[in-house]
Amino acid sequence: MNWITVEHGGKTHRVAVERTAQGVWVGWPGRAKYFGPERSEASRDAGHDEIRAPMTGKVVKVRVAVGDKVARNDVVVILEAMKMEYRLAAPHDGIVEAVLCKEGELVDLGRGLVELKGA
Repeated sequence: MNWITVEHGGKTHRVAVERTAQGVWVGWPGRAKYFGPERSEASRDAGHDEIRAPMTGKVVKVRVAVGDKVARNDVVVILEAMKMEYRLAAPHDGIVEAVLCKEGELVDLGRGLVELKGA
């Protein structure tokens, strides 16, 4: 994994970058984003969103189960990486459709952890 430093709002942030054959994963505390070739909207499941690992780490706590209702910014998973805990939050209100990880599991950058369906 590579790291870059980004300055924003007068603060310096360390951002993880992982290149794959298809594109690039960029991870920062609480989020991960994939950048690659455009996909058609037909290939995406509208109204669904995956919370992904912002870096390689260990799942410390899963705070949700399938069917749970979550509000925007509710913590759904706690990930430990580089001696720090990252609290991964819901990007919007919704219902947990799938939990794709378990406590104690090691996960890679970009790995899907929880799938939400819009409320």
